[in-house]
Amino acid sequence: MGWQQIQTNIASCAECTARWPSAVRRPLAVGEIPNPPEQVRLLFVGVAPTPDEGSSRGGHFYASANDKLRAGLFGVLSETPFNLPLSRLPVREANHKFFQAGFFFVHAAKVRPITTLSPPHDCIRHCARRHLKLEIEHLAPLAVCFLGLGNAAPAAQELFGAQIGTEPNEAKVGNWSGFVAVAPQPVRGNAPRIKNIVAELLRLSETSLK
Repeated sequence: MGWQQIQTNIASCAECTARWPSAVRRPLAVGEIPNPPEQVRLLFVGVAPTPDEGSSRGGHFYASANDKLRAGLFGVLSETPFNLPLSRLPVREANHKFFQAGFFFVHAAKVRPITTLSPPHDCIRHCARRHLKLEIEHLAPLAVCFLGLGNAAPAAQELFGAQIGTEPNEAKVGNWSGFVAVAPQPVRGNAPRIKNIVAELLRLSETSLK
């Protein structure tokens, strides 16, 4: 299944909004997640799009420089050993350089929580099993980094059938296998831990190609 078809299926899916109508709304529309780079070295997986109501309404990782997860992650990637200066660039240019470096980002849950920062864990698990699995198989990243020890970790466990922690390990889902870890959210105080996890994922995955 191609990328466009996967995104079309996400946009038309009503499973989560039917099961959790008081918690989530509107799946991501086609085009909200850009086309991926030809080769994905590292796939970052966040929890869900920003809430449908409140101050973050309308924001999105790929659309807003003020998106908190984007700002935090780009801040981490700007530091040693990555040295990828993304934070001060216009949105489209920063996205382009993010892709050029072999990075990509998707959400575990494809629906917007209504007011909370995260959908229910059962919803995250269901959506990851339904859609994220296909995205990972299609993108074929060398490694996957889930962002969020509390809310992204359930998606990782659902997909790989095992507890996924901060120590990168090999895992398999469907026709994909590679290195996987869960990192804390990229907020103040977590940067050193995230840098270590991302650096190790890249080291392990690139070593495996040699």
